[in-house]
Amino acid sequence: MVVSDIDVRLLRVFRAVVEAGGFANAQAILNVGASTISSQMSQLETRLGYVVCHRGRGGFRLTDKGEALYRLVIEFFQSVQNFEMQAGELRGGMNGQLRIGFIDNIVSDPNSPFRPALERFRQQPRNNARLLLEVTSPQELERGLLDHRLDVAVGIFYSRLPGLSYEPLYLQRDVLVCHRDHPLVQITDESELATALPSCHKVLRSFLGTHEFPFASPGGQAMVASISHIEAAALMILTGDCIGFLPLHYAKTWIATGELVMLLPNQLYRDTHFSIATRADQVRPPPALHTFLSCLRAAKVRDVGTPEVHPFISSMAA
Repeated sequence: MVVSDIDVRLLRVFRAVVEAGGFANAQAILNVGASTISSQMSQLETRLGYVVCHRGRGGFRLTDKGEALYRLVIEFFQSVQNFEMQAGELRGGMNGQLRIGFIDNIVSDPNSPFRPALERFRQQPRNNARLLLEVTSPQELERGLLDHRLDVAVGIFYSRLPGLSYEPLYLQRDVLVCHRDHPLVQITDESELATALPSCHKVLRSFLGTHEFPFASPGGQAMVASISHIEAAALMILTGDCIGFLPLHYAKTWIATGELVMLLPNQLYRDTHFSIATRADQVRPPPALHTFLSCLRAAKVRDVGTPEVHPFISSMAA
């Protein structure tokens, strides 16, 4: 297949459809209707000579050849991006596209160097790099790096996947909270409160797994919601039925108004590591990525220490 400008356009449509999970979801990304996308996908299949996906009442699904094509498409567009960056290097300065992923609600954390790093990056001389920012779960961030859809990610990563490199960035303080109408608020005796905690309905951040509630099984009946974003955890806790850990910087407004109450704040807290994740094969990062990583490291407010988990949590786990 000889690739033409038309084929490149169709490959962009194919990639958008795959990453959106179907024609309907890709409409907003491509800014065209489903019928146009269907026509373009048919054109691509005609050019290729084989079917790349199944669509219909059974939902969207790639064929085996479609899966293989998607991997080739990712490599193709990565090569195009590398060409743009390297061609830009000949002019000097930073060019091309820098794709940054991060988890939600880190902007308000005074310990987070993410915002000052981004500001420092934008102020670099001869900076013509285009930024693509994506907010999603840690699992999706890691998948995006491995699929070459992201260049760098900032988040909480416990899995440590092969093929990725992780570098500690800063610590976030998490506290256990509940709504002011939760029955636990009425318990004044700390020992009685500690005894009641394991059986309460809990919100689990899926990317933390057993690190979220070491004193209760993630698969137990008390786990009523598993979420990937802080916003969702806060929503469940604010219903009044659940307890859960939230970042202190995120929860402090509700705590200040009394809508949320910290449970045993001097005993139940945890410091969680935020890390920088990149692909391990990036021995010589493009200039834009190299500069942004340097900005992140320079913006650290202090050396990253060892995460602190209060001994009380460990004793409850035992």
